[in-house]
Amino acid sequence: MQPYKAKRSLTWKSFWPILIIVVIAGGLKVKSYLSQPDVPTATVPSVAHDQIVETPVVEPVAPSAPLPTGTPDAGLETPPADVPASPIEFNLAVPFASQAPFMIWDPYHEETCEEASILMTLEFYRGAKTVDPQFADDQYLKMTTLEESLSYGLSMTAEQTVDTIQKYSDFSARVVEDPTAEELKELLRKGYPIIVPAAGRELGNPFFTGEGPLYHMLVIRGYTKDGKFITNDPGTRHGENYSYNEGIFMSAIGDWNNGDPANGATRVVVIEPK
Repeated sequence: MQPYKAKRSLTWKSFWPILIIVVIAGGLKVKSYLSQPDVPTATVPSVAHDQIVETPVVEPVAPSAPLPTGTPDAGLETPPADVPASPIEFNLAVPFASQAPFMIWDPYHEETCEEASILMTLEFYRGAKTVDPQFADDQYLKMTTLEESLSYGLSMTAEQTVDTIQKYSDFSARVVEDPTAEELKELLRKGYPIIVPAAGRELGNPFFTGEGPLYHMLVIRGYTKDGKFITNDPGTRHGENYSYNEGIFMSAIGDWNNGDPANGATRVVVIEPK
């Protein structure tokens, strides 16, 4: 029995270094997980393209009979009682696609935020609920091949994005100049996701690698009642329904501007079905 005990003791001791390594590695992983910031994912219910109902225009309503002079509210227009107020929060059901569909962040996929933003918006209009990773990667290749034929650079301006959309798809698109936050919300309520060129490092997204991209493109899909824009940000795996502070986001909007988006014009792109 003694040789057996010695062999058993030796086998048990041989596991100690492995056990220590496993415990240390597990502890580091837990520490890394706990130190990550919370993901600001919005939870506002989403609305599909075919569920959009435009708020009716309120037409002036004249009093049924003239009121005596001096009567309170004489001559005031009374809107119909059933006209809904603008929603305090809103979220379009834009399907999410990462610019690196298989999480391979090579130099090519670090530059496909424009293509991802275009694809997400088009798939929203087509009624898609999800975007298959292989389909997304195939479409990025089609778009970048088109862009190369047009002699566009790796980073596209808002106008070049419009041109790409109209040549790649059967949808029309336009640039909106100098929009206010309220104008962006109105576009969303009408059912238009908004493609936004931005100074990526001004967004302050902690899930970007390093400083983040100098230039970035993402999609606004909604807004919250506490002053945030809801986006699909293709530059992070946490990007679906990612919310940004409204003020920070508006300040970060900027066209390519020859590599200086922080001082670029405030422009966004809207895709419209023909």
